[in-house]
Amino acid sequence: MTESMREAMSLDGDVDKLAAFYARWASYYDDDVSSHGYGLPAMMVETLLAAARIDETTTRFDDRSLKILDAGCGTGLVGVALQCAGYTELHGIDLSPEMIERALERDIYSSLQAGVDLAVPVPEHLLAAADIVVVGGVFTVGHVPPEALEVVATLARPGGLLVVSTRASYHADAGFRDTRRRLTDDGLLQQLVHIAGAPYTMDSTGDYWAWRVLRA
Repeated sequence: MTESMREAMSLDGDVDKLAAFYARWASYYDDDVSSHGYGLPAMMVETLLAAARIDETTTRFDDRSLKILDAGCGTGLVGVALQCAGYTELHGIDLSPEMIERALERDIYSSLQAGVDLAVPVPEHLLAAADIVVVGGVFTVGHVPPEALEVVATLARPGGLLVVSTRASYHADAGFRDTRRRLTDDGLLQQLVHIAGAPYTMDSTGDYWAWRVLRA
């Protein structure tokens, strides 16, 4: 784990600390994570396509023209993986303006918005805004609380797809298990895919999830 990765996991979800940290990290983030065997972007796409293979609704998640919202998009590494898989209607939101600036340089997103805190209810124009919502690298130690799973679910249209990664240590220790069970029991989410112990970084594994969002 790089020094910056260790620091990121020590921020305790404080939004001001997160914003300041990512403002500094943005300029070398891609090199930092890529040098550390960053398997998350490819796994996010693999999870999405796994959900598409078993989905039985009228919305076909392998339709490459569907609107995808990359929530917590950072510099756009997940967006690159989605584009390589053929998805064309990509939109991104993130807390950090500096990370959004790097994502903008890739010229793959139809829209980008900074200043979006996924730990609190999002602005109204983002509610039910996409057919597919992907949230990669956000549910990790030192970032958002498990309850943010309900927040990101509101970004998807009813019947849409929510694809999420969790670092293994986060899933084990931060109450994420209880939150996802509550949301499925309450009828908000229907689990389609769970891939456990999959590549995340060189020294850690992650869990990858896909849910159908059943209601607004």
